[in-house]
Amino acid sequence: MPFEDRLMAKFRGVEFPLDTASGTSGRRAISHSYPKRDSGYSEDNGAVFKQEKIEGRFVGSDYVSRLQTLLNALNQSGPGELVHPWFGVMQVQVGNVNHKLILAEDGLATFSFDVFNAGESLFPNASIDTSESVKRAAAEARSAAQAAYVRSILSYEKALTEEAGLGDLFDQAFDDLDEFTRSIPSLPSSLKDWTNRLERAKSSIGNLLAVPGELARDAMGLIEDVKSVVTDPIQALSVYDNVRNRWDGLRAELTVRGGLGRSINISDDSTASSVQRASDTETLNAQDNNINAFNTLLQDSALVEKADAMANSNLNTESEQNTIDSLTGVGRDAVITSSQLTAIGNAIASNLAMAAEDAVERGDSDVWRTFRALRLAVLEDTRIRAQQFPSLVTARPSVTMPVALLAWQQTGNADNRASIVRRNGVANPSFIAVNESIEVING
Repeated sequence: MPFEDRLMAKFRGVEFPLDTASGTSGRRAISHSYPKRDSGYSEDNGAVFKQEKIEGRFVGSDYVSRLQTLLNALNQSGPGELVHPWFGVMQVQVGNVNHKLILAEDGLATFSFDVFNAGESLFPNASIDTSESVKRAAAEARSAAQAAYVRSILSYEKALTEEAGLGDLFDQAFDDLDEFTRSIPSLPSSLKDWTNRLERAKSSIGNLLAVPGELARDAMGLIEDVKSVVTDPIQALSVYDNVRNRWDGLRAELTVRGGLGRSINISDDSTASSVQRASDTETLNAQDNNINAFNTLLQDSALVEKADAMANSNLNTESEQNTIDSLTGVGRDAVITSSQLTAIGNAIASNLAMAAEDAVERGDSDVWRTFRALRLAVLEDTRIRAQQFPSLVTARPSVTMPVALLAWQQTGNADNRASIVRRNGVANPSFIAVNESIEVING
């Protein structure tokens, strides 16, 4: 391949030939000199903000349309991805854009534009609602997962028959949801309404089997609304974790083909049996497909709703430790700190990345795209919201001291001694032993 053919660049996916690329970098040096002195010095005032000037040309019969496509990409607001033939992929902000069309030279259009390193704002834009971004991304991921499930189910002729076990899968999942929600603090009226919906969904499984999309929406809607039942949305995270953990294995297969308690029948001669009901190849294949499709739908939906529950959690960012109750469950005194919130968000993002990889293996491009977008939204939301939370500091006094003195040293307010005693269970607040590890919430 000629060297010139490799000098193709892309901006926001629009390819263009590159003639020259010149840039500036270095350090912002400020020289200091003084009258009637032969010496001076230079001060390093930070790095020069990197920028480049890109120049290129379009040649050929389609030069005008190609130029217009590039101009449309360059004039969009916000940073974009530039694929540089020498420096690789980078996020840049476009500056001035110039183009030139010469009447005497048909089939030629030249252009140039300035790009600056996008960087990261030192002052986050308050108008960006990262929580809403997660909600929108979760809605798209939810729709993509349900659409993929419907396509998979309808690809088998016998998938909707009773022997294929789809109804048993939904019925067992509803029982598990009922079990999980009864063990968390909730509002009685909200829990009653949610339980009534659950019972109606269970009774209508047989009627909705012919419409798998409606059945999936009703079932996953119940999972989605778990966060509205609990007194604190963060409490819903345990439900979603329980759903994923319980169905991460052979539970779906045992539900369809026997092995769970609900599948064991006792005959008149007192013998128990959970024998597989189907024997023909088509039904067995439909069972395999239903098991995989339902398991994927349940796992993915629980993960999406967990991310959505994080975005729905209300934050209380008062500076006083004694009044901070953000993300605290009923009956728990511990405050979730910025590092703990970041760990929760990173775990969700990691699971979303693995789910997106699985979607690539299955060939579900929509699921891969929406889960990737949801992962990025969760990471950004976690980063922004974690800045509003108190931080956790572990102090180890070098000398014996009272809690009040430690509170004043770490937080600048001796009144915070009560919260330190409660968090660490200090038996004798008057004396903290040398090198004893004490956790201090610093808001």
